[in-house]
Amino acid sequence: MIFSGIEDAVLTGKADCGVIIHENRFTYQDKGLTKLLDLGEFWEKETGAPIPLGGIVLRKGQDQALAVKINALIRKSLEYAFSHYPDLPDYVKAHAQEMDQQVMRQHIDLYVNHYSLSLGQDGEKAIQTLLETYARLNARQEDPTARPLSIVH
Repeated sequence: MIFSGIEDAVLTGKADCGVIIHENRFTYQDKGLTKLLDLGEFWEKETGAPIPLGGIVLRKGQDQALAVKINALIRKSLEYAFSHYPDLPDYVKAHAQEMDQQVMRQHIDLYVNHYSLSLGQDGEKAIQTLLETYARLNARQEDPTARPLSIVH
């Protein structure tokens, strides 16, 4: 189901539990919901790497000039946003699931930070860990001895 319907599905009993994302991760308690596990905290504890929350990718074989242009436009947008921090543009306010400005700011701060301009060693480690975890879990389908991240401690 779409992410914005998960809380209502749990509250109405249509689902026993769900994964909360976006602004809802800051407001679920206000609706009477209880956290079972923070997947970001779990990832960081298990891997020692930051959670790779998202990225912009370009399909292999695309024109390198296009990649450079996209990267420059994204950098320009980020630099503009950072120079106008903590203002929230009307566009953000109009498209936010949660209208409380403090919640909107928390959500943006989680996704738009120093990693947005440069991954650095920690960011590179996060991506490498994600790729290695995927490879290990994907190989597990063929190799029953491969060990995935454990959820039960």
